[in-house]
Amino acid sequence: MPESERPLRISDLEKISGIGRSTIHYYLREGLLSPPRKTGKTMAYYDKGHARELEEIRELQAGGYPISYIREIMSGGRREAEGGSATEGEASRSDRRQQIMDRAVEIFARKGYHQTNVTEIARAVGVGHSTFYIYFPSKMALFTECVDRVFQEMFAGVWEDVKGEKNPIKRLNKRAEVVLKSHPQFIDMMNVLKSIEEDDPALEAKKREIYVSIVETVKRDLQRAIEMGLIPEIDVEVAAYIIVGFLESSWLLISMNDNYSVDYILQVINEIIFPPTGTFKKPAKDKAKKVPGKSAKKSA
Repeated sequence: MPESERPLRISDLEKISGIGRSTIHYYLREGLLSPPRKTGKTMAYYDKGHARELEEIRELQAGGYPISYIREIMSGGRREAEGGSATEGEASRSDRRQQIMDRAVEIFARKGYHQTNVTEIARAVGVGHSTFYIYFPSKMALFTECVDRVFQEMFAGVWEDVKGEKNPIKRLNKRAEVVLKSHPQFIDMMNVLKSIEEDDPALEAKKREIYVSIVETVKRDLQRAIEMGLIPEIDVEVAAYIIVGFLESSWLLISMNDNYSVDYILQVINEIIFPPTGTFKKPAKDKAKKVPGKSAKKSA
């Protein structure tokens, strides 16, 4: 069999696409990706066509398109898995899986990762401890998929609110407003994700993947604002990370002190990040790099 036609396991697809398996599973559940060819309950095979589809999905997401639109675009070229559509049993299994994730998100967001156990999640759903492992191989696998789901739902919700706004600064404000007012679980889950200190390469990759996705979106709006003369020339990457950090801290402040509203906090962030044009200039590069804390020697 030619190398190009060799069936791929999900681990192969991860390496080729650079996309984690929890994200691939999310795309499958959402109907963005063609179903794989199943040869058993736990064995499925993919091909190079799936890698191309993943690349297209990633490009559409980078362009700011919502899940609903991407699903519509991808459905035209989506292929059916060998053996036909999902059976009633498979649909029921998918529903139960969704129920587990629904309750897990609530518990993880409230208690954190380490304080949550599988028995508690299973009890909240009304299934046995051993039944849980039919749907997820571990608590970590469940948590990673929950983070993916919350992120994708937030991304789609924000798009619906900002898609008609042409002013990039107003777009940024709308993004922040929607996240803080309508998707607090996303910030809760991100804080839980950052608090996990386990040496897990997949988890670290998930953190980077989500932060890069958010930062790239903010960077595009900042760059557009500079081109339109709405803000002075700044380092958009540094500014984007600062804005994301402000949003995370803002939710902490709101949750601890109800004297502060989302609108007021956004007003303060705007005053800090977006001063009037010309008041925030990019520093010129020094010929000789100075070491912080050390003054230059005076000539004799």
